[in-house]
Amino acid sequence: MQSFTYPRHSTQQLGAARCLSDLSLKIGMLALDRQDREPQTEQELTQEQECSTLPDTTTSSDICVDEQYWSSVLGSVGEESLAEAHHADEPDDVLPELNVESIHGFIGSDRHQTASGVPKQKVVARVSGTGLAPWEIHRPQKFVRDLVLRRCFSGRVLDAGCGIGDNALFVAKACPGAEVTAVDVVPRCLEFAAAKAGLRNMKSKVAMEVGDLLQQDPARLPPALGPENDGSYAVVLDSSTFHCFSDADRERYVATLRRLLKPGGVVYMNCMSEEETRPGGPRRISIPDLLTVFNRPNGWEVETIEDSIIEVHPTFWGGRCKARLFTIRKLEGYGS
Repeated sequence: MQSFTYPRHSTQQLGAARCLSDLSLKIGMLALDRQDREPQTEQELTQEQECSTLPDTTTSSDICVDEQYWSSVLGSVGEESLAEAHHADEPDDVLPELNVESIHGFIGSDRHQTASGVPKQKVVARVSGTGLAPWEIHRPQKFVRDLVLRRCFSGRVLDAGCGIGDNALFVAKACPGAEVTAVDVVPRCLEFAAAKAGLRNMKSKVAMEVGDLLQQDPARLPPALGPENDGSYAVVLDSSTFHCFSDADRERYVATLRRLLKPGGVVYMNCMSEEETRPGGPRRISIPDLLTVFNRPNGWEVETIEDSIIEVHPTFWGGRCKARLFTIRKLEGYGS
């Protein structure tokens, strides 16, 4: 996940944005399974109105916030505690409308950023999975398309931080030899991804799991990430996930990848580069910074470093920002 400052939009850009907004709302409604739901009583009507603003987490059976879930599952993510990630500091933190302009203005507001200029975790969590966030572009990232052409995906593939599923669905369709599992910590992202899979008749092609990759107790993770799958993945795809973490959290994240990846397995990691100097967005990852985590003493070999891009919504930075693609191999003889 990543976030951006809020720019001024041209009429043409906003026209395209509204089309995307309409598409996302249609898919999102499928994901929430609300098309056949009509309030039958005055109490139900009131509950519908209370949940009409953008919810902080959604399931097909309960659209309102689950306090216990967010406290237990998201409590370790990012610089701030996510135990209160879904709470608004002030009443006007509530998103007024579910559309591109509203969401981009919300996430780009100065008041929703930390002192270092990074959007607060509760803001990122709130907009993720709407299909309207700047990083939810409704197509696979260019670097993923390039990796597919290079035949980089086969065997068990873990999309770590899959968002709304476009990368995972593309790999599953384009690579018959890949068995793809897509994981994200935000339930609404997986519901959106599942709706897309259904529309494409691909429900059986990608396994989708809600899971916190920072969780260090494998027994508390879904089966696809549990101890029975230690060392079972041949490839990990990280599309703009690693650069979201603090130093402490990325150590936990890398420990999970080490446990799940088989010896000789590969991580393809695309991160925003320090060469991207425009304000806003996530943490920049320099080469020396990455090498402090992924190095031979820790059981990793960084095999290649390539200039890359991250594609974003066209109203931000012309639709792309500077990144690097790291190919990282887990060395033989290293366990979890």
